[in-house]
Amino acid sequence: MNKTNDQLRAKINSSHKDYHKFAPFVPGIFTFGNMLAGFASLVNSSQGKYLDAAFLIVIGALFDFLDGRIARFMKSASHIGIQLDSLADFLTFGIAPGFLLFSIGAYGFGDWNFLVPILYIIAGAFRLARYNILAREGNITEFRGLPIPMAGVLIAAFFLFSFEVWGEIRYQKYYPAFLALLVWLMISNVKYIREIIFLPKKVWLNVFILALPIIAILYKPKLFIFPFVALYILHGVIRELYWQVVNPIRRRNEFHSDNCD
Repeated sequence: MNKTNDQLRAKINSSHKDYHKFAPFVPGIFTFGNMLAGFASLVNSSQGKYLDAAFLIVIGALFDFLDGRIARFMKSASHIGIQLDSLADFLTFGIAPGFLLFSIGAYGFGDWNFLVPILYIIAGAFRLARYNILAREGNITEFRGLPIPMAGVLIAAFFLFSFEVWGEIRYQKYYPAFLALLVWLMISNVKYIREIIFLPKKVWLNVFILALPIIAILYKPKLFIFPFVALYILHGVIRELYWQVVNPIRRRNEFHSDNCD
């Protein structure tokens, strides 16, 4: 009997070892899917297929969302996974949106505006490097600075929104200011929520809050992705302004505490 139990225990331990050995490969599949979407977006931009290029950036964001959730669900997050995820994000949400803007002619080398998308790429790289450092130091409950996937998706989603509403890309003269704002938000200390905060004892309201954007985006993604991402970004800015006006001392203490951790 003892021998049977020992054999069973050994088999269970072996299966656990196999699980931990191969578990990191599952979220890695979605990380490489993110990379592939970014590369495909670059190819489509170079061929003048701007809508396809923009949509592929959104597809990359879906892969990015899934790889993080699956890694946490399977408890298979690893240091190399974090680095690969950041490389994929830099390609899909940093390089690809910048290249898309150049491809449509929004920026050229005839004036100084071409520096703005370059600054966007640099700010995105800084944002990812800072995230990697904070992720290595401990659990992250909130994002410090606008996550680069949100910035990249906002650019891509505006392309889709613009074509859906007007049939063309509009307001190009405002792009430098638009990108400059994203640059500042990424390198700033403005905090963004990482997870949806549910209201206690309000299950029906929680379901409604979560289901409404999902249904709207599934119904007409080109129309609704942009406003929902814009609302997320605006929410962080408004919340930061509230903290600075209502309780700046507590906000400074939180900032210093984050830097000391």
